[in-house]
Amino acid sequence: MMTKLVRLDALETIVRAVLFSAYVRGEKPLSLLIVAKPESAKTAILKKYRENKGVVYLTDCTAYGLTHNILPKVVSGEVKHIMIADLITPLSKSTKTRQAFVAFLNNLIEEGVAKITTYATVWEKEVNCGLIAAITDEALKDGRRDWAKMGFLSRMLLFTYSYPISLVTRIFESLIGDKSTVIEPVPLNFPNGSVDIDIPREIAEKLIPISVKIGESMRLHGFRFFLNARALLKALALMKGKRMVSDEEFNEFLELSRFLNWDFNPI
Repeated sequence: MMTKLVRLDALETIVRAVLFSAYVRGEKPLSLLIVAKPESAKTAILKKYRENKGVVYLTDCTAYGLTHNILPKVVSGEVKHIMIADLITPLSKSTKTRQAFVAFLNNLIEEGVAKITTYATVWEKEVNCGLIAAITDEALKDGRRDWAKMGFLSRMLLFTYSYPISLVTRIFESLIGDKSTVIEPVPLNFPNGSVDIDIPREIAEKLIPISVKIGESMRLHGFRFFLNARALLKALALMKGKRMVSDEEFNEFLELSRFLNWDFNPI
């Protein structure tokens, strides 16, 4: 299978860490937008993690459907992350429906939906939920300007990547005799409840110049990225059963930061 040949270790690491972030006490569940060209295994990677506790995997949705069917499960704690393998599908609807959907997600992943009125539905409970979604590079270009205006993109970790030509050639060679289509699920061992994870001040301070640089690419100060990066470091530690962030997690973050930008670096 292609994903066995293409070792998307960095992408899998950040997907796992974002899922673990829902169990870090004092931090909101992280949200992640994965961006690459079509046929880059985005959907295949997400499918590997869709069966884990706290994850709801959707192929299509609207603000109305999320309000009725998903938010009650978020409030109960059953759902901690909404996973949308192809964001193009819900964005391909009418302009009004699409705008309502993006505005809904924008509010959900930032403050939690404290109050919303949509399609004669009134919701007044505060919820905390993360979003993991994938989209093509062209679709991101189409929506980038409007999303940037409303702060949608800055609320999430943006993970972009590309395939080098050498890897494309290897993939084609492997496909000649490859008949496997099975995607093996990857179970994650989440804690039973939220866990306190400490981060030393000297490590947190190292995030500042990186956050400023990422913020500048979005014409922002980088405050949101700093908070997201701090939560990511804690989640990386939690994944290993640790209660304190160390240089090991910071170095792992530095490796991931190659893709937390608009550069589409080869993976």
